[in-house]
This record gives sequence, C-alpha cells and structure tokens, in this order.
Amino acid sequence: MRAVRFETGGVVKIVQIPDPRPGPEEVLVQVHAAGVCRTDLHLLDQLKASERKPLVPGHEIAGRVSKIGADVYATNVGDRVVVHFEQPCGQCRQCRRMRTNLCEKGHSLGFDAPGGYAEFVVAKQNTVLPLPPNLDPAMGAPLGCSGATAYRSVVALGHADEDDLVVVIGAGGVGLSAIQIARVQGARVLAVDPREEARKAALDSGAQSAAPPQEAESAAKDLAANEGVDLVIDLVGTRATFDLGRSLLRFGGRFVAVAPGKESVSVTANDLVEGGRAYLGSYSSTMADLARVIALAEAGRLHPVVTRRAPLEDAAEVLGDLRAGKIVGRAVLFPGPMNP
Repeated sequence: MRAVRFETGGVVKIVQIPDPRPGPEEVLVQVHAAGVCRTDLHLLDQLKASERKPLVPGHEIAGRVSKIGADVYATNVGDRVVVHFEQPCGQCRQCRRMRTNLCEKGHSLGFDAPGGYAEFVVAKQNTVLPLPPNLDPAMGAPLGCSGATAYRSVVALGHADEDDLVVVIGAGGVGLSAIQIARVQGARVLAVDPREEARKAALDSGAQSAAPPQEAESAAKDLAANEGVDLVIDLVGTRATFDLGRSLLRFGGRFVAVAPGKESVSVTANDLVEGGRAYLGSYSSTMADLARVIALAEAGRLHPVVTRRAPLEDAAEVLGDLRAGKIVGRAVLFPGPMNP
C-alpha cells in the first residue's frame, strides 16, 4: 500500500509498504481521510533531531472497515468509522479506571504504531465508532483528535457551564472545536490568536469576541465586566500564554494546559490556594470523549473547520503550509479518492 513516512532527517516521503493485517480482535480500516495535526510537525522535528525512529504518522482517521479479525464482534466489514488513535491495553490500572488516555502499556496510531497517512490502518475493534451517515470522512477524521481533545479540555476537565466565560488561546483546529463545544455548554467565549484570519474563523465558530494576545486582557475585561475568567484553555503552551491565562482567572477559575511546551513556568502555592484556582493538564482523550463529539457533529452542533483538502502525495506541502501558519482550522489528506 502507499503511505507517507517521516524519515530520519525530517524527510517526508511517499513509500510502498506491505498491507497490514488485523489480529483476532482488530479491524483493518481503509483510510478515506486523515487529518493533519500540528502534533505531526513535532514528530517531524523529532525525526530531524534523530530523537525518533521513522514512522507512518496520522492520528485523525476516518474510513471504512475492510477486514475484521476472527474475534471481532463490534463492527462489520463495510462499516464507515472514526478511529480513535489511542489503542489502550485494557488491563492496566488506568484502563481499569476508564482513563484510557493514560494507558501505561498500549500504543498510539501515528506515534508508535503506523497511522493514517496510508491507504490502510489496523485498529482495535473497541477503538472505532460509527461515522454518522450525514458526515463525510473529511469532517469525521478531525473528530478523532481535535474534536475529542477539545471536548476533554472544555467539558471533562474544564467543566464549562452556562454563563461561564471561556478564553481559548490558539484558534487552530482544536481551538475552533473548543469554541463550538464551549458554546454548546452555554458559555461565552473569547478567542485569542495573533492571526487575523484565525480570529475571523473563531468568530464564525461562535466566539463572542476575538483578540490578538496584546489585546486579550482588555477584551476579557469587557466580556467579564472586570470579574475575571472562569476557564482558560491554553492550546499554545508557551510561558507567555500561561502567564496571560493566569492573569485572567477569577476566583474558582480553571486553567487547562493542552499543548506541550518546553518553557518553564512558575506557580506558587498562593497561585493554587488564593481564590481556589486550579491548574490542570489535559492529555489526549478517551473513547467517551470521542463518542460525545461524534454525537455533537451528527446533531449539527459541532462543525470541524476543514479549509484544505489534498491528496496523500501533497503531505509535505501541506505540512509546510501548516508550519508557516497558512492553514486555518484543519487540513485533511486523502489516500484515495477526494470524495470517497
């Protein structure tokens, strides 16, 4: 089959590799659409620095079940599905507590197992969910990461509620989904992004206001009537965005960090205790998160913002445009027909 492989030195290459075969409890999915996430750039950078072995990336996947293993009972050949990239072991302490995003022994498609930048991918049967008939694969694929990640940060951890003021820092693919999910919860939203086109997309996605970072404090004060912000979702992960988010929080406010970052930040006991503020880290998502965003999308209440569609062969160009900030929302690659 054809696949994109990230190779040593940061090379993005189209290769021919053997077709994968599903195990007894696995399904083989013909990939119809694969979302391009900014995390893929981090993986590529690790290959450039020789910190990771070559891999087939892609962790936002929608397609059709092509083959099933002998012990598969949850899906059938021909089913259209969204694939969750986390492939938990189902046995460790975290899995037993339904925190499969923190699985200690599993693997992740597109990270340490072949992902969706390919014609086929193998997944465990309990990590695929039906793709609703009213959603095309290009809209379904981003739900597997950007949608589910947004839900986990805004609802499962952030507890966004009616009349809350939510600040979303970073109006990329995850951020635009986070805005829509916060609005579903009845919250008001301020989006923060330096790019004018991203701020426009944020407003189109339902944000009450959108501002560049240097105007965020003023915009938040206008929306909050000087009472502060209930929830900050940081999708950038720099010291500057952490300090901005911390400065906005009201008593009882929650700061949820979603993007990894290497810059050190400083938190004192006073930051944690004064006013009952909370600082949380959101890692990946669970099947429950994915199920909820699929339901929202099916109901027309969540619309992944897909602004670029390209064949698999254009992966290097699309990744370059993403790095250059030229893509608002999500880009989606098609290993096969552009309209599967």
